[in-house]
Amino acid sequence: MMTRSMRGRTFLSVFLFSSLGAAGVGGLAGCGSSKPAPQPVAVVPVSTAPAAPTAAPAPGNDVSPEEAAKQQRLIARMLKKVSGVRGIEAKKEVPGRTLAREKLLARVKEHVAREIPPAAIRDEGLVLQLLGFIPMAFDYEAETFGLLEAQLAGYYEPADRTMYMAADLDEENAQATLAHELVHALQDQNWDLGTRSKYKPGHGDESAARSALAEGDATSAMLDVIISETGRTALDMPEELFSATIAQSMDKGPGSSAPHVMRASLIAPYLDGTLFVHALRRKGGWEAVNRAWEKPPLTSEQILHLDKYESHEPAIDVGVPTRNALGAGWTEKENDVYGELGIRITFAEWMEPEKAAVVAAHWGGDKGVLLQKGNNEFAFGWRIRYDRGPGKNPAAYAERAYTALLPPIEAKVGPAKKGPGQTACIARKGLGPLGLARKGRDLLVVVGPTETTQAGASKETSDCAVVQKWLTELSASTPAP
Repeated sequence: MMTRSMRGRTFLSVFLFSSLGAAGVGGLAGCGSSKPAPQPVAVVPVSTAPAAPTAAPAPGNDVSPEEAAKQQRLIARMLKKVSGVRGIEAKKEVPGRTLAREKLLARVKEHVAREIPPAAIRDEGLVLQLLGFIPMAFDYEAETFGLLEAQLAGYYEPADRTMYMAADLDEENAQATLAHELVHALQDQNWDLGTRSKYKPGHGDESAARSALAEGDATSAMLDVIISETGRTALDMPEELFSATIAQSMDKGPGSSAPHVMRASLIAPYLDGTLFVHALRRKGGWEAVNRAWEKPPLTSEQILHLDKYESHEPAIDVGVPTRNALGAGWTEKENDVYGELGIRITFAEWMEPEKAAVVAAHWGGDKGVLLQKGNNEFAFGWRIRYDRGPGKNPAAYAERAYTALLPPIEAKVGPAKKGPGQTACIARKGLGPLGLARKGRDLLVVVGPTETTQAGASKETSDCAVVQKWLTELSASTPAP
């Protein structure tokens, strides 16, 4: 669902590329290549890493001066190669720092602490817990850094415009790492990547779209570089094969034990971003990608559907879901727009990914709100507004979503108590109720209220009667189709 890698602002998206990169390069190299591609090591992409005026000074190298000089030459050669393949001028050299792996991880942690508000990370995990996608006892931040530690090899930092690499990399395996990350350096030099990626509360879907552009650009160019000797490009790989290869990478490597929603969110900018970039390249080459940087996509819907980008279809402004039915004492912790991609990832926790993509399509706009009462009682409300349906039924897409979603949710969560119209509620022991409704062109999802404890336990503090009142309140504020 809406982890910040998908929302475009998370520290989750500061890492992932090892299993993804290895699978993607290997699969593409296999399309007619007689020489196996080197297996890329873990990379820390930088799409959501905004420039920080208070960034810590770059550390020295943890290798000998001779090895450091060798690494700098490797960076310089790769920067020249990437610049030529990508068709973007390298305006300056990219300095390199080689660090022991534990120091590299420590620096990434410093980066996260500097760029992402700690409350935003906690709230992200809390929403996933309320939805039932990760356990209540799951330490979201710690588990993510654990996943990072197993894969980290290097990253480009726009705050000091430096390439950081792990000290234990050999030259061959560093090739894919550098190819991907140095595309980010070129993006930064030409379009100010850091400023474009600054954390903006409430603008998650817009950030996700720009993250997908950055990662898709870097992944596509990296593939071109790695297989350049074969005479092929990334466009020679069928989209179905590319998508299947990336999807399979979720189930392999050190991250395979992470909750599915985290893995799906993690690969989304690379998978969907690369398909978007490939669609642009097929129509207008790398120049079309450059034009996208000049006028970037504003929604993940535009990433998923090139025609929506080309027509500049805007998002519908959806108001924050109200909460009067819950009673007094509730405050808003955060609200955000999750976009078509966030909806697709969420629905895929309840149904097949292909069906989730169909049900999420024709997104018009959305707004989710995380609520808190006291120190440890929480609830989440989400209003999703679909585009106007065809013909005489403007609510057709919302009706389809409700009808398609309820059966798989019941199959995974439990039987639902049906209310008036298209309304349903499922009582969940320990998590609080989950409500689903459709009114007009709006699909409404509510969870909780739920009380949590420091020990990682939770208990419901409401029932379906409360949820029904909340859904009725939200339905009353739904505009006419």
